Amino acid sequence: MEKPEGNLTPVQYQIMEAVWSRGEAGISVGEIWQAVRTDRSVGRTTVLNLVDRLEKRGWLVCQRENRPNRYSAAVSRDETAAMLAGEFVNDFFSGSASNLVMSLLGSKRFSREEIEQLSRFLDNASSRTNKKNRGRS
Repeated sequence: MEKPEGNLTPVQYQIMEAVWSRGEAGISVGEIWQAVRTDRSVGRTTVLNLVDRLEKRGWLVCQRENRPNRYSAAVSRDETAAMLAGEFVNDFFSGSASNLVMSLLGSKRFSREEIEQLSRFLDNASSRTNKKNRGRS
């Protein structure tokens, strides 16, 4: 599968959240509009246009067998998070994830529990890397 084009605006991400919440069954534009308008004042036509753009850019897949058309995600929530985070790190931290983490630590955005969780994650990642490197020798 090809990588979708471009980034997501906040409202586009909210549309994707509505789509991901429905899974493989898909969701109609009307249902997406109902989900999005709970948090923001947006017209149905605007949502229709945004959905159309997301489909054209490869974020959504339209299932045209039934009426109304149903949309499902072309990319999972986890894959999207990884892509957007990677682009963010590239754009704002010269590709350095450690610079991002250091910036967050400096801004005191982490709770003690989050720091402990991050530490465990880094330990696990380090263990996996070491095992992989030993297997190559």
